[in-house]
Amino acid sequence: MRLSLVKWGGTVLCLLGILLTSFNIYPTNIFLGLIGSFLWTYAGVMQRDTPLMLVEGVAVLFYLFGVIAWMY
Repeated sequence: MRLSLVKWGGTVLCLLGILLTSFNIYPTNIFLGLIGSFLWTYAGVMQRDTPLMLVEGVAVLFYLFGVIAWMY
């Protein structure tokens, strides 16, 4: 998969997650943010960009905590 598509896909999904959060549309916002941040984490790994991997990897963990809280 082309890295540019991964980055643009992650960007669109993260922005949609933010938009849904601003309208309190839950839990769809968490799932879109999770996928978007995961794509950006993958992009960071592919580019060997440690700060990007760190911030997005932590975001993925936080989103996973949100999914778990929503499920239980």
